[in-house]
Amino acid sequence: MNTAMQSFGYGLVALLFCIAIFSVCHKIKKAARKVLKSQQTHKGDLSQKF
Repeated sequence: MNTAMQSFGYGLVALLFCIAIFSVCHKIKKAARKVLKSQQTHKGDLSQKF
């Protein structure tokens, strides 16, 4: 029973680790989109001024 619980614990930790990695990647992706959008609008503003 102890080995089964240890194995379950490792599986749970691995699952939580994957969720954490996914969450971090999702936040980075969101931030990157925001930065790219702001850069595109600035480029558009510059081309309209000239």
